[in-house]
Amino acid sequence: MTDDDMKLVKSWSLCLILVSLCTTSYARAQSRAPQANAKAFVTEYVAAFDAKDAAGLQALYDSKSRACIAAEDRDYYDVALAVTWRDRIPANYTFTVSAVDENNLKAIETFGRFPLKPTRELHIDYQQGDDLGTVVVYLVQENGRWLADQPCPTEQTLKQFRDDAPARKEREARYKSLAGAIREPLRSQLIALLRDHETGEAIEHYKEASSQDGQTAMFVIDELALETRR
Repeated sequence: MTDDDMKLVKSWSLCLILVSLCTTSYARAQSRAPQANAKAFVTEYVAAFDAKDAAGLQALYDSKSRACIAAEDRDYYDVALAVTWRDRIPANYTFTVSAVDENNLKAIETFGRFPLKPTRELHIDYQQGDDLGTVVVYLVQENGRWLADQPCPTEQTLKQFRDDAPARKEREARYKSLAGAIREPLRSQLIALLRDHETGEAIEHYKEASSQDGQTAMFVIDELALETRR
């Protein structure tokens, strides 16, 4: 399985709960003015993201987006955040502000609705070793300040998310069990690859050693990476 294949699998698996990260690559039409004005927002966003500060992140949403995070929807957002910020954004990140890609909006609208039509896309890109990461935030501007525009999940999305909860717990338990069952010397080899930010190589190495399928290997290594950071 190639790196591109693994990215597609992971994006599809998390699509229903990752409303800010389901994106595709495309040419970005950049604007210098929005780019400069967004710097303060990006600094605050990255600080809250890396601190896993949910309240701090929500303070950067526009008021209509914050209203979507109602008490009855808390379970959805808690899972979305837990997946979104598993990896920190390192200090060497770069960011770009671009025009909104309408194809991305159409994809998101299959499971969520923006309370306000976003006017810009913010891409925060980073690389550590062979591992690449991108956090995508949709933006609106209020009183000269950039704010995050968070899609609100549809009723169908929430129902599917909750209906899937038992199966999701079973999958998570299975991946955790498989990660815990990895024995030496394979375990140390995989941990060394993860610490060197060679996640793709770790997935392939585990897949070959365990004879698991590519998707299972990816999520087992993801669980092992969480263990190494605890």
